[in-house]
Amino acid sequence: MAKTIGGVRNTGGFITGDSSYKGNIQNIRSLNNIKDAQVYKEIKQGISRFHSAMGVRQREVKLGDLPSHVNGVHITTADGKSEMVVLNGKVFNKSKKDVETRLKNAYKSGFLTITKKPVQHTITHELAHATWNKNLSGANHIAASKEIKALFDKWDKDNKKKGYGKYAGKNVNEFWAETVTKSIHGNSDKYTRKVKYIARKYKL
Repeated sequence: MAKTIGGVRNTGGFITGDSSYKGNIQNIRSLNNIKDAQVYKEIKQGISRFHSAMGVRQREVKLGDLPSHVNGVHITTADGKSEMVVLNGKVFNKSKKDVETRLKNAYKSGFLTITKKPVQHTITHELAHATWNKNLSGANHIAASKEIKALFDKWDKDNKKKGYGKYAGKNVNEFWAETVTKSIHGNSDKYTRKVKYIARKYKL
């Protein structure tokens, strides 16, 4: 287990579900600290919608300070349990318009998978990591891994798929998170239907 000292979460004892993030998280605090009421409402709606679609999962969702290029992270304990989701206060403590613009620009660039709820994209993505990622050690997570990896391989070879960003192709973790996000906020397809089926089948 990592320790929290002086408001800094040392992630050395944690593994992030987001494979690209290896740093520290500072000033972890309640979502109530989100300044813009509309952004706060969207985040809470995103959590509620995720729980309705996928079942109640990670309840520990916080605000923290991360590097400016990171929207949020999911943290897994060293023994493979979901610890918490942290949204970047440097991103989500701006106006709703600013947050929407940031995410829509990521859609336009082809980086992120397109959804109809850009402000809710990050929280849904991180909650999806909390539902499954390759670092989770639960029996159901391990059992689901084979199907998820097979689905990723099929998706990766599919040149006709639409609406997915480059980030979904980074690895199986990001494929899962982005496809679950698309299944909740975007256009349905055979991959979004399959991730929901897998989540229900294995009770993730």
